[in-house]
Amino acid sequence: MRFVLARVLFFSVCLSTPVIASEVSDLLKKMTDADSLLNYQGVLVLRKSNNLVAMRVEHGTDERGVWESMVSLNGEARRVVRINDEVISVYPERKLLTVTHHVNKHTLHPALPANLKNLEAYYTINRLKDDRIADHAAAVLDVVPNDGFRYGYRYWLDAKTGVLLRCDLLNEKQRVLEQMMFTMLEYLPDVPSAAFTMIDREGFNERRLDPVLPIQKDPVWQVSNLPHGFMLTQSRVRQTRVGEVLHLAYSDGLASVSVFVEPAGAAHKEQEGASMMGAMNAYRSHVDKHFVTVIGEVPARAVMQIAQSVEPVEASSVQTVPAE
Repeated sequence: MRFVLARVLFFSVCLSTPVIASEVSDLLKKMTDADSLLNYQGVLVLRKSNNLVAMRVEHGTDERGVWESMVSLNGEARRVVRINDEVISVYPERKLLTVTHHVNKHTLHPALPANLKNLEAYYTINRLKDDRIADHAAAVLDVVPNDGFRYGYRYWLDAKTGVLLRCDLLNEKQRVLEQMMFTMLEYLPDVPSAAFTMIDREGFNERRLDPVLPIQKDPVWQVSNLPHGFMLTQSRVRQTRVGEVLHLAYSDGLASVSVFVEPAGAAHKEQEGASMMGAMNAYRSHVDKHFVTVIGEVPARAVMQIAQSVEPVEASSVQTVPAE
């Protein structure tokens, strides 16, 4: 499960102001420490489009590392558990269990990026008036895009602990596209051990979703007209029934876009053009006997510009950077 969310009053000064920069730095350190030091439990509500999902969240640390558990309280029964870098999703009604690994040990729910300082070229960061979320005092940060190629974000962090209490993702008209918010959060003196018992896998169809794929460090396709600030962070090839599918991932450190290039087939003829589902925009087109799909939580103009500038190139002309 992966969630990347997050904006519109302009009461305050930019991050470049020393006092504000110091404040933000302190909040980020608290947020980083919270994952490895704090024990807590609560109820988290996720809103995507018109769908609401409530999750019971429990978080703790012990001698084995960091444990997190999220259990759905409505809709399909589901439990997601993170044990350090391993994420296990259990669907009891389907008797299905999936296992993935995340190298950076990301939390299951959205988190404020640790590299906010590096985003100043693409976003303006404002400190807004303090608020209260789930009965906790919250410091509010507004992350406003400097152009029309990315969405804005607004974060509410617990002023004492740095735990992310709420985040909104806003479009160009400041409309909330997606939202995450704790409606209840309780800090615990000890690990909520009952939530972190080992999962009984007996009787479940277990699938490992980690892609065992060759990493193509020098892709033969590139985007010639990327929005400012987006860099290639990953290039992978997957073998499918219709041939090889190249996946290129681009990010500015906060927003991300995926580009898929595959051999064109008869099924692709009716799929060209733009589409949208909630905060996710996509654009599909044919390029040089291939079918290109660009998708990401960015404005429609961003995916269209990227899709229309995907082209085959010499591998040596593509610059890659390691994913954070």
